[in-house]
Amino acid sequence: MSIAQKFKDFVGYTPETNNNNATILDSKVTKKTVVTVGTMKAGKTTHLAGLGATAQYKASDSAKTEKKFRFIPKEAETNLLDDIAELRCGHFPPATPITANNSIKPAFMFEWEEPTFFGSKWLTAKRQIDMPVIDYAGEKLLLLMKKVLAAKTLDQAIAVQATENADQLTVTVNQASALLLIINAVRAEGLPIFQPDPYDKIKGLSKHPDVNTQRLLSPMIEYKHDNRKYSPPLERIGVVVTACDLLFPIAKTIASFTGRPFDPLNPDISNESLDSFMKAFFPGTHSLIVSLGINVQYFPSYFETDGYWDAEKTEPKIKRGNIFDSPDWEHNVNRPKYAEYWFNREIEWIKEIATRV
Repeated sequence: MSIAQKFKDFVGYTPETNNNNATILDSKVTKKTVVTVGTMKAGKTTHLAGLGATAQYKASDSAKTEKKFRFIPKEAETNLLDDIAELRCGHFPPATPITANNSIKPAFMFEWEEPTFFGSKWLTAKRQIDMPVIDYAGEKLLLLMKKVLAAKTLDQAIAVQATENADQLTVTVNQASALLLIINAVRAEGLPIFQPDPYDKIKGLSKHPDVNTQRLLSPMIEYKHDNRKYSPPLERIGVVVTACDLLFPIAKTIASFTGRPFDPLNPDISNESLDSFMKAFFPGTHSLIVSLGINVQYFPSYFETDGYWDAEKTEPKIKRGNIFDSPDWEHNVNRPKYAEYWFNREIEWIKEIATRV
């Protein structure tokens, strides 16, 4: 960011527009990109729906304050708003089909608008975070990025872009200032809850989740390193452990593996707990991200369940609460019971990325 832009943000200067009915989508603001990544069945869809629901609550609460927060969905071919609605009705969103097809999903955008140093509501600084999702199988991404890196001529680059959507992928990785890695708790190999990645469904996937996660991250990190003259550096990495409630009953077992107290919900030791969890059960991934020497923050993610929706007991039912937190929450479908505190912490972490200049 230029010194001139920093000064404009400091004083709250906003470029004039010819549209008298300008909206937040018309404004020129400082924007960064946080890319969400995770292997198949990591819980990306459910987690992002929960993050979106939390952002909607937060946006409503900030509407009458001086510090505005806005949630801007960018659905495209996704069903993000439907996924949020499903959570509020007590259903988990439909699982993304297991497929070797690849895509970049836009997801949503966050915007913060706050008074500047001078404290005027007319002098505000805006920051935006764009949050696309890279939905690639790890091995597939590795092969594609290798082809992108290997392209030495314009013709070779065009050929890769035309056949495999590499252009969209490289642009997304190129713009990223941070990565949000989604890890499913049941992928912890060695624990009694372990379930392997669906490696038998997609050619090239390993049966070891730690390997697949490394293959997902490595080419992106390599790309950022090799193109650091033209691509903003990775500032931070966030790691979300989904289905984290499955770890609570076996906390003592995990502590025996890690040699440390394990309590992801205790704010005092949550980050250390999940860091030791990653080091014990995803050692390759842990070494890859911590060796970068940048800030790594961990977030537990889970939804409270209450029996099942169906007679076959295959569809868990999410507990629901009143949007105004009254005692009679059982009869209200507006608010799912979930790790809302940690979703808010995640939004604040994202804001720190947006406001860091």
